[in-house]
Amino acid sequence: MYSKLIVAAALLALVAGPAVAEQADRKKPIEITADSGTLDQLKGVTVWQGNVIVVQGTLRATADQVTVTRDAQGRQTLQGVGRPATFRQKLEGRPEYIEGQASRVDYTSASNQVVLTGNARVRRGADVVSGSVITYNTETEVYQVSGGAATAPGQSKGRVTVILQPRDEGQK
Repeated sequence: MYSKLIVAAALLALVAGPAVAEQADRKKPIEITADSGTLDQLKGVTVWQGNVIVVQGTLRATADQVTVTRDAQGRQTLQGVGRPATFRQKLEGRPEYIEGQASRVDYTSASNQVVLTGNARVRRGADVVSGSVITYNTETEVYQVSGGAATAPGQSKGRVTVILQPRDEGQK
């Protein structure tokens, strides 16, 4: 329990408060470029393949494949798969970026959840958190990190790594 509290506190220090992404980005158009894409309007599924790049304001995401699914209520799920899938976005009111990567990135609008799976890593400035899975709620700004299961019998469970740089007084 104590180690979970340490990780939670470290994650809060890494991403809380000033780590909010540029709010103006949400109102900007989304541009997607890819080698190919298919749209199934009846099923509400769009698949973009090959060197996929998604840009919205200061947000830039890359993946080998991006699948977007929309249900009847307009809720969306997005899945980016890559070697690795990446994202980078400017933080609100700061000359700083938050960036991350994983083998797979999933976003569900209904639950406001972003899940980075497989060698997941998030960096803000010189601060870094990595693990097997990183889950982030975009509404509550709560992060969870897990190190993953043991890969073989008798092997220890995967570990989480957090690197926090000292802050100057007055620095957020």
